[in-house]
Amino acid sequence: MKLNCSPCLRALPLLCCLSLFSPPALPELAAQADADKAIKAYCLDFNWAPTHRRGRPFAKPGQWADANPAEHVAWYEAMGANVIQTFAVSTNGYAWYKDGFIPEQPGLKHDFLPEVVKLGHAKGMKVFGYFCAASNPRWAELHPEQSYGSPSTYHIPYTDDYLEYLSKSIYDAVKKTGIDGFMVDWLWMPRRQSTDGKWIESEKALYEQLMGEPFPGEDKLTRAQDLAYSRKAIERCWQAIKKAAKSANPECIIWLTVNKMHHPHVVNSKMYREVDWLMNEAGSVEEIQKARAMVGEHTRLITCLATWNGMDASTVVPQAIEEGVGLYGFTTPLTKSGIVKLAPIFEKQVTELSGDKKNIAMLARAYQGKSEYAQWQDGEFVEPENPPPFRLTFQRRGRGLQDTAHIDYDADRTVITIRTPYGRGTGYLEKTGDAWPEAFVIQLQKRPGQAPKPGETTLFGISDGETGAILPLDESGSAQIGGVDTKAKLERGVHLRFALKDNTETVPLAADRNDERIRITLPGALLQNLSDEISFQWGNK
Repeated sequence: MKLNCSPCLRALPLLCCLSLFSPPALPELAAQADADKAIKAYCLDFNWAPTHRRGRPFAKPGQWADANPAEHVAWYEAMGANVIQTFAVSTNGYAWYKDGFIPEQPGLKHDFLPEVVKLGHAKGMKVFGYFCAASNPRWAELHPEQSYGSPSTYHIPYTDDYLEYLSKSIYDAVKKTGIDGFMVDWLWMPRRQSTDGKWIESEKALYEQLMGEPFPGEDKLTRAQDLAYSRKAIERCWQAIKKAAKSANPECIIWLTVNKMHHPHVVNSKMYREVDWLMNEAGSVEEIQKARAMVGEHTRLITCLATWNGMDASTVVPQAIEEGVGLYGFTTPLTKSGIVKLAPIFEKQVTELSGDKKNIAMLARAYQGKSEYAQWQDGEFVEPENPPPFRLTFQRRGRGLQDTAHIDYDADRTVITIRTPYGRGTGYLEKTGDAWPEAFVIQLQKRPGQAPKPGETTLFGISDGETGAILPLDESGSAQIGGVDTKAKLERGVHLRFALKDNTETVPLAADRNDERIRITLPGALLQNLSDEISFQWGNK
């Protein structure tokens, strides 16, 4: 029986090596994933303008003001999430509930946050709000003397006035909306971009207040002084946040997200020991594990999947589940409703997707206790009878278009059709079952029905780090096989940097090309002689 299954790929950072971690199959972890203690969270992100352009600004006040609470809760339910992370006050400085201390988003159609809480709780989901500590354009407009302008980055010093404002915002939202807790984002020091590093007077006064000495001047401020001041300022802000939240509701869960877990301003801090949930927004589970010694016994740890951090969902998701780390993802919706359509994502193999769409596909399967190979059939994910015994991933291309693939698998022959927008790339095959398929066929297409141009894809190479083969794609003939120069096998660059040592021989790899695709056939004999982790490249001389 032939199955169109979906081993999952995730763009990998440039210059990465083959993963040494072999994650267990997700079905084996389904019981853990479905346990009540598992954090399965997602966020339709109202913070940013609905655009893909680089350097995008915060969303304008009133963006997504028509968002329907019932539609949003249904979306999270379809994902299989048990934690909804939405917004109390988003980064534009306006609230997502009515009649509060902070003015509501202009034109807010529904009393959004309280209604999401009511509907989410009825379905057994926790609902979290959101506050951004170091950025608030509305505060900057009201108090320009206490802000470094209003850029879409950290711009607020934690003065007494601001901490009072933030504390009242938090207390009001927790008390009025019924949220289970809230995420605290960007609890960092201001970047002072608008003043070219010069300190505004209100922050100089804060320095003197916290340090017990006058501000020495930008040119005389030592690194030790700056570090001590920064840690005091962040700790004081944290204590204000905690007091406001726990005064409103002692059971309120404070969820801190940081993108640099071991930054000197926060490492080994009291905040880490006291916070309820701590997330590494940069996504590395390894970095989260290193932080365990710094957190409290009650603190729950979470990893994040997002396009910006470049994490490989097919590796991170099972790894996080196995190690008891919660899962979270977010994406900015591009529609007026604030909803991302799920059906077109669920219907595809995970390998056919990239970016946030791939993260959504992978998280939804995990949240519903399914494997990365599960297929969307009649409104639900269904496991294949014979999942493929390998995982496929690709080397990430920064912010550019990514390589993706469709896989047709059976035990005798596997066809991997790769869509490669630039005609060159690197892929990784990791054996997760007992044996490789009898044969692999790899087809390269620039877009559906169109092969890469002859001059841009002329070589194909495959290696396990010890043995490798190189096949010319512009002429017929046998491939060269031999030992591999491991220092050269994965160098960054346009051209194929895949070097064989002198003791080579020929093997019967087959390749042919036409206007629609380049096809490479890898015989089972070659695969069976390679190790459990294989890299392959395609490009030019």
